[in-house]
Formats: sequence, C-alpha cells, structure tokens
Amino acid sequence: MTKRVLILDDNADNRKLLVYALHGHKYEICEAALGQEVLAMLQNGANSFDLALLDVELPDGDGLTLATKLREHSPEIVLIMLSANDSVDLVQHARTLGANAYVVKPFNLPKLLEFIRDFDQQTITASTAMQRF
Repeated sequence: MTKRVLILDDNADNRKLLVYALHGHKYEICEAALGQEVLAMLQNGANSFDLALLDVELPDGDGLTLATKLREHSPEIVLIMLSANDSVDLVQHARTLGANAYVVKPFNLPKLLEFIRDFDQQTITASTAMQRF
C-alpha cells in the first residue's frame, strides 16, 4: 500500500528538496505552501495522510495548529515539525501536541531521511516519543 505524505512549507525550495529526496520511496506526495491549502484538502475529503512534514511558522498560521487538526483527522499520522526556531518552549509545545520529530532548519537531510526510513520500516509510529534533530 502506498503511503501518503504531506509536505507543508511556505518556502518552495524546501518543498522541492523534500519532494526530490522522497521521490524514490514511492510515496504519494501532496504539497502545500499555506495552512489553508491543507485545511481545504481535509474539508474536500482527502484521504488520510500517513506522514506529514509541517513548517511551524507559516504566513497564514502555524504548523502546530495544523498538526492538531491532522492528528484528529488521522490519529496514526507521523508528524515531523520543521522550524528555524528551536526555542525550548516551542519544542515542548510540539511534544505536547504529539509531534514525532522536531527538525531545526536548515535541516540535516540525511538524518531526516533516516527518520523517514524508520517510518517506512514501521518502527516509527504515532505513539513514538519525539526526537529532535
């Protein structure tokens, strides 16, 4: 079964890099630049996502709020938060919302891909403790 991956980042270069990096994994990838696009996907009956890479700071809101909505829509989703802001409070807030990883930009792509590879092998699940890298 093909896994569905959501990439939400207002930076087009980051989205392109992530899509390119995940291309060989045979995922069905959905991209969005704004939180409203993700909300529209959910309202239009989009199938649930298995994995979401979410930018924390967006022009129209924040990825943490979307993380909560995605978790409600797809309880087993694996959430990876992406942010240049690595404040302890923000990381803790992501943890309390059930994020599985908090990745500081500019991100370490090999380490991020290793985490996603673990997700692929089903060793990372929605209940996995949050990792920060």
